[in-house]
Amino acid sequence: MLRKLFVPSAMLLALHATAAADSQSEAPPTVAEQPQAAPLCIRSTTLELVAAELADLQSIPPSSELIRTAREAGVDANPVYAKFGVTGEFESFKAWVEDLKETADAPLICGRARSGERIVLVAAVRAGALTLEGGQRLHAEVVPEFRDPFLVVRDSSGGSRRIAVDGQGAGASVTLPPDWGRPLFVQLVATGPNGPRPIAERWVGKIPKEAPAHTSSQSPESWLMQLRRGAGARSLRSNRLLSQEATSHAQAVCESGKVGHELDPFGDPEARLLKRGVEARVVGEAIARATTLSDALHAIEDSPSHRMTVTDPRFTDAGYGQAKDEKGRTCAVILLASWPRKVP
Repeated sequence: MLRKLFVPSAMLLALHATAAADSQSEAPPTVAEQPQAAPLCIRSTTLELVAAELADLQSIPPSSELIRTAREAGVDANPVYAKFGVTGEFESFKAWVEDLKETADAPLICGRARSGERIVLVAAVRAGALTLEGGQRLHAEVVPEFRDPFLVVRDSSGGSRRIAVDGQGAGASVTLPPDWGRPLFVQLVATGPNGPRPIAERWVGKIPKEAPAHTSSQSPESWLMQLRRGAGARSLRSNRLLSQEATSHAQAVCESGKVGHELDPFGDPEARLLKRGVEARVVGEAIARATTLSDALHAIEDSPSHRMTVTDPRFTDAGYGQAKDEKGRTCAVILLASWPRKVP
């Protein structure tokens, strides 16, 4: 049974911290003063540990290393972001968090650390939670805005399984069979305002020291062909109409700042294809945003739920789209379909 996760509205101290604020306390507000606005972030002591570890570095690590650091610290929220600055840069930090909050589909949690004049702020989107209950059980929760949760579990051999989660009542605890090779990488996936996405991730067992090997390629087409071949799935035909829609959606992801499947009134990928006069028996989509196209494809490859989608043996055709956002990041979309056809 899945319990809705209600996130408490505690104020994050980091967002109004300056050199003076670190050593001085302001008088508490009187009854006559106007009430304070809702906090931009909810303080997380676990993210403060992550921020403290990052504070000793010279720069923000690549996204994959940042996520690994967060997972090793026990942070399960997804996605995770970080910003470096110096004492006194309040407006810069505030603008950064406001930008994250505007594009987030769930509450933000944050943690701050300081090393000399350097300030590190780490933020994550808290749409759900995965809590270990002993060595074999996980408890899953989602915030009220999310629905239809399920787990995707990848074992040490690289194989993944989907586990249904009961979405009714007050909580879901799932037993992970002991014969599934550890370590296990578990994703909690649920559907929110912008469609389904992984909302929480956790390792069960010791986190591998080495990063996973990635499929090497020069293009999304060859990357996907290699990935599917390794999974024993058929090669795909490159489909012009699917690529047009994938490119259009990649542009929407970059323009909106939201990595989601449902960013326009037409809704999910199946509905968007029908808008173009294309109907298919099965439709799937994988989206990622990263510094480079290669990093975006590797993010899809590393995510068990995304990898299951792009290696699904039912698909016959694929379309590929990419765009650049105002910060120079690449938004990549892989759109897949089973025997698509034009509808009169």
